[in-house]
Amino acid sequence: LRKLCDENNILLIFDEVMTGFRLAAGGAQELFGVNADIVTFGKVIGGGLPVGAFAARAEIMDYLAPIGPVYQAGTLSGNPLAMAAGLAMLKELNKNKEVFNSINKKTEYLHKGLNEVLTSANVKFTINRIGSMISVHFSEKPVTDFASAAEANNENFKIFFHGLLKEGIYIAPSAFETWFICDALSYEDLDATIAACGKVAKTLK
Repeated sequence: LRKLCDENNILLIFDEVMTGFRLAAGGAQELFGVNADIVTFGKVIGGGLPVGAFAARAEIMDYLAPIGPVYQAGTLSGNPLAMAAGLAMLKELNKNKEVFNSINKKTEYLHKGLNEVLTSANVKFTINRIGSMISVHFSEKPVTDFASAAEANNENFKIFFHGLLKEGIYIAPSAFETWFICDALSYEDLDATIAACGKVAKTLK
């Protein structure tokens, strides 16, 4: 993509709303070694508070007012609370880049545990994981896009979600969403999650 965009004078835009500051300090760009021209980010840059942002090379950002002709604004743009939380989060990540190794190891641990208990429950499933992002699909086929996710047994996912909720575990309520693992989760938390998943999996069709 980078090569094609360069050859055709096209801007390469990465949507890092999900992957930014989760796969690595530099997001998917760092992980895959590709630099985009424009990047979008979501609430992770606000420490979880509602905020979004886009970034670009300096010569592109110079098109924005007041330097350039492109006007960009919003009622809550630059909200002080979100900006303060985001700045604190970015400073902490800059000081502690080992946090990415920590959350990746925790996600790998969760992946291994889920694989064991779901296999023991004799249900058809596939687990996708990259960095600290992980998702469970009740399908024996690889899930690589929306169509293959839609073909999974999503009725089982509904049972799985509500069963886990009764066990005190809250996961993303849609089979099409990923789970995000944060460093605040302990290995004891992960063990409890794995055990609950194993218990609920035995009730699936």
